Amino acid sequence: MYENYAVLWHEIALRAPDRMAVRSTGGNYTYGEFDAAAAMVAEELADRGVVSGSRVAFFLHNTAEYLVLFYACLKLEAIPVSVNYRYLGAELAGLLTVAEPVALVHASGSRAQVEDALDRLDGTAGRPELLIEIGSGLDGPDSREWAGVVRVRFEELAAPEPERAVSPRRFEPGRDAELYIFTGGTTGTPKAVVWRIGDLLHIQQSSIYGPVGRGLPADLDAAVGIAVEGGLPPVRTLPLAPFIHATALFSAMNTLALGGTVVINPDPSFRAGDVARLIVEGGVTRLIVAGDAVALPLLDALEKELDGRESSLTSVISSGMRFSDDTKRRIHALGRVAIVDILASTEGGPYAVATTTRAEDLPARFRLSEDAVVLDEAQREVQDQPGAIGVLAYRGALPVGYLHDPVTSAETYPVINGVRHCSPGDYVRVGEDGFIDLLGRGSSVVNTGGEKVFPGEVEEALLEHPAVADAVVFGVPDPRWGEAVAAVVALEPGLDVTERDLMEHLAGRVAGYKKPRTLVLRDSLDRGPTGKLNLKRLKASIREDAQ
Repeated sequence: MYENYAVLWHEIALRAPDRMAVRSTGGNYTYGEFDAAAAMVAEELADRGVVSGSRVAFFLHNTAEYLVLFYACLKLEAIPVSVNYRYLGAELAGLLTVAEPVALVHASGSRAQVEDALDRLDGTAGRPELLIEIGSGLDGPDSREWAGVVRVRFEELAAPEPERAVSPRRFEPGRDAELYIFTGGTTGTPKAVVWRIGDLLHIQQSSIYGPVGRGLPADLDAAVGIAVEGGLPPVRTLPLAPFIHATALFSAMNTLALGGTVVINPDPSFRAGDVARLIVEGGVTRLIVAGDAVALPLLDALEKELDGRESSLTSVISSGMRFSDDTKRRIHALGRVAIVDILASTEGGPYAVATTTRAEDLPARFRLSEDAVVLDEAQREVQDQPGAIGVLAYRGALPVGYLHDPVTSAETYPVINGVRHCSPGDYVRVGEDGFIDLLGRGSSVVNTGGEKVFPGEVEEALLEHPAVADAVVFGVPDPRWGEAVAAVVALEPGLDVTERDLMEHLAGRVAGYKKPRTLVLRDSLDRGPTGKLNLKRLKASIREDAQ
């Protein structure tokens, strides 16, 4: 099924207007209210110059207003552009120069960064013409003005003055409308991945309907029927990762495609105790996390909040982050919870999925998805050859590519035997029956004296030590070997261990050339809100320690 999410959500709203769509401390929306608010905002945006193909940047943490504005963009066929809300003004200005949005959505607390960015964009195409602020009003001495830039509050769009009110028209958005999601991984300049909305809905169907035990709908009417008449169990999804993370945004979109409820945690600082209470009091059934980085502190709080009671959770989903078996075992102990660990990227996938429904299913192993393959160095498929090593690739519905970057697009989306693939460069070892073992990203493979070292293999060996809470392995320049293996390790609080202890631990687990020549201990690796690392900063710390 290739369709615009906005069309599906609208049809669900017509059939089930009183069902709860979005629940937040800042306000709740039934499907009828959600659709009406998005239609009104779309009309107001159109009056202010936002039309089909216009880009709207979202410099904003998860809020109910985010989803209303996002829905309004889809109705207009305007292009939502995700931007990391933690960026400073200079970083924001750089991304706006690439995206060239006509409008920018931001929280009132981010006003200083936005104003800094606009000052830097004076006279450039990246300066938006419309600023939409979520939160407090624009009055006061801190309010700034720029020629050609209009500032409005969200409330002015969602509830305009009577003289600006219009009769909402019927929107008919097409499936070729687009969505941009910036991704930069752990290094390099962030790039915008361009998705067509229809392709995205098509590729997400297994994630939408599989977990609720339904087959893929043949068309829009069938999809609406599943959402409003299918007798589905309650789907109340709490995306803990921010919407700048594709898994969180797509999961919210997919929940609305099922007629479910998206539960919003509006606090960007992530207070585990507050989130635990939100899960229990809101009866959350589906939780979106960013691996251990989010799940571990939440579990500490949730176990305390439940105090032995069974959780309402029926599924926990993570993508692209380390999600350990020990953490999964604790989640399974909360009740009947299915855990879905997805190996995917903003650029495409899913490549593989590790699913467990009980602790006895552990250790979890990744199994290749239907449209995934493993390619050797000659780009031959080797997923049916146990023991083979190659890179993951996906050949299903894919994004258009990177915005304004045809060279990198061609590298990431190679055409092999006439079929377009996505291959971000993750190396795996092929196992039996479609299982794979992840070795690491190709760009991070360490070539030391002609030997290839896959960081993921060494990281897993380090994490087997009970004192190791987190670890990252990478290559650093070496005058003799070209590159040398280095590791930064975060220790569990209160556990005493030395670098020598860890090196002895590795001795029986990895070959000598794979052992780090430099190993640094830290209290934390300072992962970001989506669990990602700043490898540039970590490598710099290695150099500093060596001086």
